[in-house]
Amino acid sequence: MNSTPTAYQDPVRPEVPLPRGAATGPSDVAAGPPDGTGEPRDVATDLRETRAEQVGSGPALPERRGARSGDRLYVLDLLRFGAAMMVVGFHLVAPSEVWGADTATLFTHTVTQFFRYGWIGVEFFFVISGFVICMSGWGRTLSEFFVSRVTRLMPMYVLAVLLTSAVVLLGPPPGNDLSVPQILANLTMVQSLLDQPSIDTVYWTLFVELKFYLLFAVVVAVGATYRRVLLFCAMWTVVALFAQATETRLLQVLVEPLYAPYFVVGVTLYLIHRFGPSLLLWATLGMSAILCAVSLTARVDGRQTHYAVALALFSAFLLIMVAIALGWFSWLRWRGLVTIGLLTYPVYLLHQRIGQLVIREFRDLGMAPWLLLGTIVIGVLLLAAALNVIYERPVARMLRDRLRADFARVRAEPTRR
Repeated sequence: MNSTPTAYQDPVRPEVPLPRGAATGPSDVAAGPPDGTGEPRDVATDLRETRAEQVGSGPALPERRGARSGDRLYVLDLLRFGAAMMVVGFHLVAPSEVWGADTATLFTHTVTQFFRYGWIGVEFFFVISGFVICMSGWGRTLSEFFVSRVTRLMPMYVLAVLLTSAVVLLGPPPGNDLSVPQILANLTMVQSLLDQPSIDTVYWTLFVELKFYLLFAVVVAVGATYRRVLLFCAMWTVVALFAQATETRLLQVLVEPLYAPYFVVGVTLYLIHRFGPSLLLWATLGMSAILCAVSLTARVDGRQTHYAVALALFSAFLLIMVAIALGWFSWLRWRGLVTIGLLTYPVYLLHQRIGQLVIREFRDLGMAPWLLLGTIVIGVLLLAAALNVIYERPVARMLRDRLRADFARVRAEPTRR
């Protein structure tokens, strides 16, 4: 099985007051696979959000107290890291072929069996991404949304492609046969459209994420409101079901029917977090959760993994996400979780192919499997921390400043020739 991964009230009011003391908007907690750093939002942004919510006919829905405060949802950082470590275990613990021996013997049956379900960390990522991207895109212009996504994803991704390519090319045959076109195509994140294989199979999830960003960019372009986001969820669900039922290849490539309900679950949970629960939102969440449950059948093999276990794991995760949406984890504010969250993306990008290559090189040298595994995981975490400090954050900051300046120039000269 190739399964890898790349923030209450119902009555309507005519006015939406700015929350008392709200100096910033929601932090841009990443998604992920993907995303981690927060970008401060000022009062002007909050006011734009308030006005945007009131665009259209009828009064706006009031927002749950504190839903737009500057408080980061720290628990999402913890969840993202946990999902990433499940995927790490799926790639580095579960596969016996990587170790050249039965991993149930090397790491115990219980540990190995648990990490055989580590692929479900990808589904967890998609739900978190739906929540976070809706949160980070709310009240932003299309250019702001574009800049936030590019500067969050691309710097680390490009470096990961280059680092992984270098390690593979320096490694032993027959797995070191990368071509220049393959490396160049992978740098774009759309290598599958260019008929080139991914250098590291975890990259396929980033392409799925990218398509979600492009779809949600339509909502950002017209201005995210409760009504528009709900309509987006409904339309995406209908089109995804149609694409799956008719096997229309173009629609399948565009809307990802297998994974669309996970993103919709995340988006709906953010609406619950922002506006509070309602029958309509619970119904939308329930429908999407059912579609997720059905889609899990395509991800289990019936031999080493079983549907009942996968469903139990996803159900437990969904209950945690519902609790987060309802604000039950607002007490969790340990800032160390921010650091942990920042490691998720580079760890996700770097662990698989490099880690498996190291295992194959050292597994027969008499090193205890647990020691070798621990050394690799700690090494990847340290590498991720170092790259985040010395490369990812400064490069992202530089790109963000330059892109914002470029878009400001475009807005200032709309008829430039």
